[in-house]
Amino acid sequence: MSEYVRWHKSFSIVALGHRLLSMPMLVVLIPLVVGIALTQYYTLPPFVAEIAICLLLVAAWFFDNRIASWGYTALALILLGYILVEYRSPSASVPYDSVVEMDVDVVGLPAERNGYSVAEGKVVRWREDGAWRRADDKVQLWLRTDTIGVGDRVVVWGELRERMSRNVEYNTLLRNRGYVGGVGISDINIIEINHSARTTLHQRAVAKLEGYNLDSMTLATVEAMVVGERHAMPKVLRDAYSETGLSHLLAVSGLHLGIVFMVVLLVVAPLRLIHRGHRVVNIVVIVAIWIFAVMSGLSPSVVRAAIMLTMLQIAQFSSAVSNSTNILAFTLFAMLVYRPSYLYDISFQLSALAVMGILLWGQPLLRSIKVRSKILRVVVSTLVIGSVATLWTLPMVSHTFGSLPIAGVIITPVVMLFAYLIVGCGLFALIVPNPISLPFVSVCEYSAYLQNEVVLWSAEHGLTGFKYEMTDVGVALCYTLFAIITISIWSINRKKVVSLSKYVDDI
Repeated sequence: MSEYVRWHKSFSIVALGHRLLSMPMLVVLIPLVVGIALTQYYTLPPFVAEIAICLLLVAAWFFDNRIASWGYTALALILLGYILVEYRSPSASVPYDSVVEMDVDVVGLPAERNGYSVAEGKVVRWREDGAWRRADDKVQLWLRTDTIGVGDRVVVWGELRERMSRNVEYNTLLRNRGYVGGVGISDINIIEINHSARTTLHQRAVAKLEGYNLDSMTLATVEAMVVGERHAMPKVLRDAYSETGLSHLLAVSGLHLGIVFMVVLLVVAPLRLIHRGHRVVNIVVIVAIWIFAVMSGLSPSVVRAAIMLTMLQIAQFSSAVSNSTNILAFTLFAMLVYRPSYLYDISFQLSALAVMGILLWGQPLLRSIKVRSKILRVVVSTLVIGSVATLWTLPMVSHTFGSLPIAGVIITPVVMLFAYLIVGCGLFALIVPNPISLPFVSVCEYSAYLQNEVVLWSAEHGLTGFKYEMTDVGVALCYTLFAIITISIWSINRKKVVSLSKYVDDI
């Protein structure tokens, strides 16, 4: 008598509770984020918050009701986020509105504005009356010169201005992101430019790519996506990527590190067949991530993404009984405790949202798709991950940049296939010696050419986004909807029911 197997699905609070208990750091992270965000709207003396935290933790410890204890702990974490902002808010070391000599590091890639460029910078020291003083001030740089790039150290005569924007809300946002002021730099007040401050490995990577004699537009795309150099990007190409909502592909970020992560995992997967091969795989992946990060210039967004991916690999290396989401939440928690202003950094937001979306939606969706062909599986994985990452970052992109890149949503899954080839083959073109690297260069070059053609064609035929700036309430509603969908999936309790075939018809 044969058996008949079916699955009975139902919503269960217990199933949701078990899932949340397996990810305690995610539960802890949410109230901390809420507490950091609430500092924009409410003020509270720090000592009052400290006393309240102590009382709440004591109540949570001695209260018999588990739900009430969790509630007290969540309130304590919210107040902890508030205190962190109060004590970790940066203050300027350089006096405001005083002309002094400053050593300034250009940390971020310059972004064009109307007649000038802006970039993230850091004042490392300043001099007044002949005495040098150390500093660690994050500043916004207003650049009216084309001789400065990311990684340069510039010695200037200038002043630190407290007001960074005429828009009060934007000025507040910049302060929330950790900026203490703005510094203007032009050919007039520059004393010296030290290009040697750039990472040596980064310089070698740029030189090796330029030595392959690629087409100018293709080389510009490859340099931007592989080593973070965008100085040679033609305006027509840069505008096309911006109009289609795909400009994030040209700035090395967590997306590119994720591509490196997956490509290297795929290449070294056979090592898992040998004894302790999984440990070798983890070490190789971590080394590859940081090599790529150094070659791309070690921008803050890349460093943060590298830390996230490294933590995930360390968890697997140590055989930790925890899932990737919990490790990611722990990493985000530690980074926010170290510097709460990260919460308002758009690169941090997009990296965290993209990775979280991939872990919560992308991986479960891929497990449910059964594909036997390995090549087809890679294609499907690329399309799914690209679509999920785009969807999870779409509300924040609209809120920050004031546009919905509809074309980007449509063509991103296709372009992501080229992005995998460009970044993956570009990495091997850099680390593999000539002439072995030439096949990787050819694939990388042709993929960049096709990607540029798709983007240019889309921009030419009007497949662009439209202007729409999502409000704070709209963003909150979107991510609340994502949370409801995720919680609903976690609440599904699947119970296996086995019946004898004789009684199937009677059931």
